[in-house]
Amino acid sequence: MDELKMMSEGTYRNPTTGRDEIRCIRCDASGHLMGVPALASAFAVGALSANGSVTTDAVDLGEEHGYTLLLARKSGVASKQEAMEIQSSIDGVRWLPAAGIYPDENVAWHKPPNGSDSFTVQGRPIGRFVRIVFQNGNTAQTELVLELAGLAGV
Repeated sequence: MDELKMMSEGTYRNPTTGRDEIRCIRCDASGHLMGVPALASAFAVGALSANGSVTTDAVDLGEEHGYTLLLARKSGVASKQEAMEIQSSIDGVRWLPAAGIYPDENVAWHKPPNGSDSFTVQGRPIGRFVRIVFQNGNTAQTELVLELAGLAGV
């Protein structure tokens, strides 16, 4: 390991959710936090019928990417029974759910109990490519937007 770029992993208690999250941090040789590279993509889906689904285009994180956390955000109409999942792939052909960040959830997936006009999903990338799969609930979307962000060293 390069002594100028040390990675450390630890457990962080999220004060908002009260849950433990595994976090990676990147420090220099003196133990100071290094900058956090980021990637962001937005997908303006627009209208989506009740019970319809959409899969975003794949985002290429790069062959030797350093992204350690993925965030997907939905913005639209609250729709009961809606769900969102982050998927990752090593080759852009075979897709599986990205790894979850909580000890009791092993995939990056969320289904709000009564739907929500805005919610997020967090996960860890396994592979070079990522995408979002959104399954709408019983209410049609009019201006659905899905966003995907990748952060390194968190």
